[in-house]
Order: sequence, then structure tokens, then C-alpha cells
Amino acid sequence: MQNRWPTIVACAVLALGCGKKTPVASSDGQVEFTGGFIEISLDDEEEDLDQMFGSELMMATAKCGDLVKLEPSAMMGKLKDGEIRCLDTQLRDAERQTVKDKISRVLLADAWAKGDEHRWEGIARRHLEQIDRSDPDMCYKFSLYLSKGPAEKMDEAMKWADVALENRSRWSGDLHVKRVYSLYRLKAMAAQKKWTYLEEEYVKDPSEEILSTKDETRNQTKTLSREWLEYARSSGKDPTVALQLCISAAGTAEFCDES
Repeated sequence: MQNRWPTIVACAVLALGCGKKTPVASSDGQVEFTGGFIEISLDDEEEDLDQMFGSELMMATAKCGDLVKLEPSAMMGKLKDGEIRCLDTQLRDAERQTVKDKISRVLLADAWAKGDEHRWEGIARRHLEQIDRSDPDMCYKFSLYLSKGPAEKMDEAMKWADVALENRSRWSGDLHVKRVYSLYRLKAMAAQKKWTYLEEEYVKDPSEEILSTKDETRNQTKTLSREWLEYARSSGKDPTVALQLCISAAGTAEFCDES
């Protein structure tokens, strides 16, 4: 599934128009960026999204069949409709959250392996909203998945990225740095995607409501890109794209200078 989604290319539409720009060096040697298309690659995260599902299956209840057969069947997307209905029923009827969690993860694995994105999205949303939101990996995966969708889902993508960051202490070492950097990047990308959409909507319908929401989203993009930039600098990651987006949204390089 490595090519499940194409690389996201987000266009930051500015008052001067939307065109592809490149950073240029000013006379004092500092990088300047005039705005335009900002390309943000999430290739590493897309690969993670597939790899992380194989290890998530846990024991479900025995009422729905032989667990030894259910687990590999779910991993291969081969649960039968009757088994899925049975597990759904057991999940709803279960009183302990730990039991719900285990059944939900089996259903998640099956839906993902089948490529049934609509069903997987519904199960994942139910899992995080009703069962458990303390797993930063689950929040990360759901946020990443939503970020591939239309602009209308960007607020939810940013929400679950924030929840993942709240539980970042469960990661350690290089994985901690990689995940946190990815989440800051994801939030900034999602905000830009929403901003771009609103810019396009404003061209079609220049109403005060859209103008206000558009300006708020641009400010949100400015703030989130600055957060991404600061983490990139502090963690030793390449800050180039974060800096470009920060200047694009802020309209000035001064806002994005190192403190």
C-alpha cells in the first residue's frame, strides 16, 4: 500500500496571486520567500501508516469464532460478514473498555486490510471518541489518514494530532522526535490545505463570512507553521519547508526569525 495516496501538494494562495516561487538570498545573506505553492511531503508517514497495523491485533472474545483463526484472517482482511457483525455486537455489549479496545482493533485491522477506507474511518473515529484516545499511535494514524481527505476534514485532522501530542511521552528516542516532528508538520499542512480551500471559495463567493474564516485560517497556518519551524530547528530537522510556509502565511520573514 505504499502508493496508497499521492504526495500532497498544498497551494498557499496569497493576495498577490498563486504561483510557484523559490527562496532567494537577500543582500545580507538571509533567505527570503515571496509566497506561493508549498510542497510538503508526508512520504515517511504514509509508509508508517501501513506498517503499524500488523502488530495491533489483540485478543477478541471467543463467542465470534476461533481466535487463532480470527486474528490472521483480520490481518489479511478475510473476516466474514457474520464474524464482523458478531464482533460489532460484542463490542457494543461489552462493559469493560479493555474488551471494547481489543475487539475494535481486530475490526480496524480487517477494514484496513480490505482497503475499506470508509468502514475503517468510522471504526477509528468510534474507537477514539468512545473507547480510548490515550494511544498516540492510533491518534497519529487517524490524523494522518484524515489529512489526506478534503479540506472539510482538516479541523478533525488537527484535533487528533493535538491529542497525539498530548500523549507524546509514550514515545522515546528517535521515534519520539520523528513522530512529534511529523505531527507538527501535519498540523501546519492541514491548516494550509484549509486556507487554500477558503481562498478558492472566496474567489467564487466574496462574502464577509468566508473572508473572516479565511483570514482566521491564514493566521492559524502562520502560527502552526511557526511551531513546526521551531521544533525542526530544536530537533535538528531540516527547517526549509517549514520556513517557506511560515513566511508565506505570515507575509514577512521577521515573524519566522529565530528568537
